Amino acid sequence: MPTGNDVVDRALEAHGGEARWKALSTLTTQWTFRGMMFKMRMREAQLKNLTASISTREPRVVIHPYPKPGMQAVFTPQHLQVSDEKGVISSREHPRSTFGGLRTVVWWDDLEMLYFAGYVLWNYPQLPFLLLQPGLTLEDAGTSKQGQETWNKVKVTFPSEMPTHSPVQTFYFGPDGLLRRHDYCVAIMSPLARGARYIHSYQDVDGFKLPQRIEMKLGMWGESYAPFPSLGYVDLDNMKLS
Repeated sequence: MPTGNDVVDRALEAHGGEARWKALSTLTTQWTFRGMMFKMRMREAQLKNLTASISTREPRVVIHPYPKPGMQAVFTPQHLQVSDEKGVISSREHPRSTFGGLRTVVWWDDLEMLYFAGYVLWNYPQLPFLLLQPGLTLEDAGTSKQGQETWNKVKVTFPSEMPTHSPVQTFYFGPDGLLRRHDYCVAIMSPLARGARYIHSYQDVDGFKLPQRIEMKLGMWGESYAPFPSLGYVDLDNMKLS
């Protein structure tokens, strides 16, 4: 059903269409996380050329090989699990509750890294279709002049049970309806950890426009961000829908 927000409804059409998206159940992608925030946690080498199978209907992601070759990891908001051919190696219930101390500001264990990767992979590849999930509140937030373009802004409030960066986020859509920018706070790191995510390129997947190259900047006051260094990059390749 339409979201009731004209900007988002136009964006859904520009990205491939709401009805067609709702007929899908799974998005598979090869992915890499790279850049400063992953180097600082000594995780960058671990997060290259992995495969994720992402449910488009519920928050569930299966990742392999992670955290080591021969292993598979499963993310859901309330349960994380790592297994190999012999069975379960490690698991954690209510994983978001482990964040918040000084240690997790600078370092994450394998399951904490899995929680972050899991919800990011459930969120990013399927935006703006993620905004069709139940319980969201969408508000027009005006426009923003970006170079030669004027972008439409939408403020989104997410329900507390939904695994995402922060309860309130802002999305910027270009004149063509495609998502250009996404502002948020990485709440599991710090209330001050503001991010500005830019989609630099899209890929065509069965008629859908889905993100391919994403850059994460450190958000500052207003709509400004630190021009250097980038916090990190997300690369999404070889997407398949079923």
